[in-house]
Amino acid sequence: MHLIWQQKDFDSDIDFILFHQRDNTPEWWRRQLFNAYPELDYEYTKSLSETNRFKYITEQMRVQSQKRQNVIKKSINTFQTNWDTIIADKLNAAYGSAFDNDCTNILNDMVAMVGLNPICPRDIEHHCFDIYHYFETKWAMATALHEITHFAWFTFWQKHFHDDLSEYDAPHLKWLLSEIVVETIIRNSDLVALAEQPKYIAYSYFYNMTINDEPIFDTMKRFYIERKDIYDFMERSYAWIKGNESELRAKISEAEK
Repeated sequence: MHLIWQQKDFDSDIDFILFHQRDNTPEWWRRQLFNAYPELDYEYTKSLSETNRFKYITEQMRVQSQKRQNVIKKSINTFQTNWDTIIADKLNAAYGSAFDNDCTNILNDMVAMVGLNPICPRDIEHHCFDIYHYFETKWAMATALHEITHFAWFTFWQKHFHDDLSEYDAPHLKWLLSEIVVETIIRNSDLVALAEQPKYIAYSYFYNMTINDEPIFDTMKRFYIERKDIYDFMERSYAWIKGNESELRAKISEAEK
């Protein structure tokens, strides 16, 4: 397993920033950009058409990009140095233990793309993910581990289920399950010791969410701790989420309003 850090180009950065500023995007997601960049006027954008909103945000973020070039470059150097000196040599052993498989020959081409987006999307197929340049170093490390755990999860998931990679992205159920199990795997394995973990590894609204009167992370922890191997955990957790999909999606929809 190997990770390098580099700068994300503006055009691809803005594309995904705008992805979360569409008319049909829940407010919970749209506000993330404005929380990170108070110079942008959220209330003003609510009065704009989607086209004009995109134009306004693109212009404003281009200004931010120019202002922050030195900060971005410094962040990349800091993140890479911290990763190489503290985490890199421990990856294979920690992930091997967490996933009950040898990880020395997988995911040797991962790239962390440092840029403007406070939301950190990933590309499962190409093993790259975004990191917000203004993160504290410890949160950049934790975010990288979060995304790598997704990559490892879907690497072994695909090996076991042999399904379609397109199902690993939102809004598919397999994507949703992955957003839940990352918390479980990191908290309950050697991965937790690789970097200081934030209060919320998964989406914050999951932490108070219950299904059948049991917190969902208690359910996942039980499945993980009791697993025969990682594939047993995958099968049990997937059966659970399929059986509770309607209730879970309804609660997520309410939380994202």
